[in-house]
Amino acid sequence: MNPSIMDGDIVAVDSAQTDSSKLSSKIIVAWHREHGLSLARFRRVDGMEMLESENRDYEPILLSKERSWRIVGRVLWWIRQAP
Repeated sequence: MNPSIMDGDIVAVDSAQTDSSKLSSKIIVAWHREHGLSLARFRRVDGMEMLESENRDYEPILLSKERSWRIVGRVLWWIRQAP
């Protein structure tokens, strides 16, 4: 499956929306000190939280209790240049 948001797209992010209990199945931006920013779908499954890429070449990232990942905000919309 190809990602919905492609390289070069412009993304609008609402940094006020960081409450993980309200973000399940939403596309978010998350930040990690070593990995930088990631754009992924946030999932809550059986009490576990994960970041899931729409590109199935990448494994989901389980978010641990230590919270090394921080939710920056929810993606509101994106645009791309016409071909």
